[in-house]
Amino acid sequence: MPDIMQVLAEDHANMRALMQLLENEVDKMANGGRADVDMISAVAEYLLEYPDRFHHPVEDLLIEGMRAAGAVPASSVDALEAEHRRISRLAGELHEAAVAVTSEQTMRRDAFVECARHYISALGRHMDIEDTDFFPRAEESLSAEVRAAIAARLPDLDDPLFGTATRDRYRALSEALLAE
Repeated sequence: MPDIMQVLAEDHANMRALMQLLENEVDKMANGGRADVDMISAVAEYLLEYPDRFHHPVEDLLIEGMRAAGAVPASSVDALEAEHRRISRLAGELHEAAVAVTSEQTMRRDAFVECARHYISALGRHMDIEDTDFFPRAEESLSAEVRAAIAARLPDLDDPLFGTATRDRYRALSEALLAE
């Protein structure tokens, strides 16, 4: 059974690697170069899909355990949940912009660059807060046994990019990450 805190830390490391790939492509675009729009699209799709389907439900189980232990104020939970909704909305905007770019719809280069940089910045700040505040509080307030019980409740979902069977949609993205 995986350590739930390790799963979340690995998720953040993986998302940071993707953000770096995205940022590299966005920089190319911002400087008038040719960006890999298929990679941009795959990153945007993954960042739209993965956090809400896999990562945030794990965090929700932690929050539930912390609530049961009386270790998290409601205002803190509300703020984290609101931030998850905001990040999801921004991921949706990034995905829509990436679709527009890849389908050669009319979209100004600078508008896409701004959208992508806004998302990268917001997600980075969000993960920094979780890494320095939420995760340490969860680890401190929940015993290893409670965390193991929470991990046992995790759905058996395989990460479509970093999991055991990378989906075809993400194959080129996986290879790009390995090349980094």
